[in-house]
Amino acid sequence: MVIGNDLEAFYKTANYPLVNECDMLPEMREEAVDICVTAIEKYQADLEKATQVIKEALDKKFGGPWNCVAGNYFSFKVTHECKTFLHLYIGGKIGVLTWKL
Repeated sequence: MVIGNDLEAFYKTANYPLVNECDMLPEMREEAVDICVTAIEKYQADLEKATQVIKEALDKKFGGPWNCVAGNYFSFKVTHECKTFLHLYIGGKIGVLTWKL
């Protein structure tokens, strides 16, 4: 268990994306993760803008309509098209969920 200063140290070292759940094919997953990481890093202070960028990039790359949610704390239950679901964490604490309906 990580607490206090150890938690902040963890966040500073957790600079890689951690995929929690995904049913995408490997190539699609890699591209989707790259899109998510790039948007979150660029718009970390404005997650609404980041999700808009992610959604538009996924729509363009893989055909729409895609959905995206990002934040520090959220739970979810979604219905999605097969092979289009991705849930990951970026920077140790920002969760990103994308799916196609």
